[in-house]
Amino acid sequence: MFSSRILVGSDLKEEYGLETRKRLRLEVRGDPNWKEYDKQGRLELYYDETAQKFRAFQPVTVDDSRLAQPLASEEAALDIGANNLVACTTTTGQQYLYEGRDLFDRFRETTRRIAELQSKLRDGRYSSKQIRSLYRRRTRRRDHAQDALCRDLIERLYNKGVSTVYVGDLTDVLETSWSVRANAKTHNFWAFRAFVKRLACTAEEYGMTVEVRLEAWTSQECPNCGSTDRTTRHQDSLTCACGFDGHADLTASETFLRRHSDVVRPMARPVCLKWDDHEWSESPRSVPNEEHTNPQVASVGR
Repeated sequence: MFSSRILVGSDLKEEYGLETRKRLRLEVRGDPNWKEYDKQGRLELYYDETAQKFRAFQPVTVDDSRLAQPLASEEAALDIGANNLVACTTTTGQQYLYEGRDLFDRFRETTRRIAELQSKLRDGRYSSKQIRSLYRRRTRRRDHAQDALCRDLIERLYNKGVSTVYVGDLTDVLETSWSVRANAKTHNFWAFRAFVKRLACTAEEYGMTVEVRLEAWTSQECPNCGSTDRTTRHQDSLTCACGFDGHADLTASETFLRRHSDVVRPMARPVCLKWDDHEWSESPRSVPNEEHTNPQVASVGR
């Protein structure tokens, strides 16, 4: 155990009536996982409501010699969506789907509550203690889920020998989104630059690189015939007049990957993951086996 003195933000000072120059002294269990000469970044604290514990995040710059190295030179591509947070396809034939409906619903409900409270403010007022608290809670929930997603995904990809991760540029997604509602959800929920930074920082620990690339029309392109005007997307499904029927986000991530990699192996059954407010765990729908399936009929979430 050791003690740490931290600055107190203005919001907390106002909420708890602390003095202007007041600092808090906290006891921290365990030892920090870095050396004295490592450069420490900004410390972020949040309260984990499920575990009823305070947790901390602090980026640290370490010497390159202490970083892991990729196990192979495989590649992966991520599709960031509105109904599912991330769909991932690797050149090894693995696919991962991080479901986001529950997170989106909670985010939207908190946003609706904030708007309701704002509409009741007296003229000349723009916020209140309750509104600021809701904003903080909404942001912490989102960031906690995204931090855990980055860690879970990068560890899975590292174990598969991935060295390069391609991320679709959300700027392009917002311009070509198939749904106005999905567009709004994606734009409001995703702090894209912050997410990519989290992903890149986590990947760096494993010697992996993250590259942002354009992904125009990957969500509408049929992997069978290459058509974009004969396809129809409905929720999680993408169908084509040629007979293709598959999961829209997983298909988009696979199409995105094929644009940047010459070698993509046949797809194994996807692994679906759900968020329980504490960690990402495999959904019962996942069937972890090595039997490869026809991408035309393999689908999840339908």
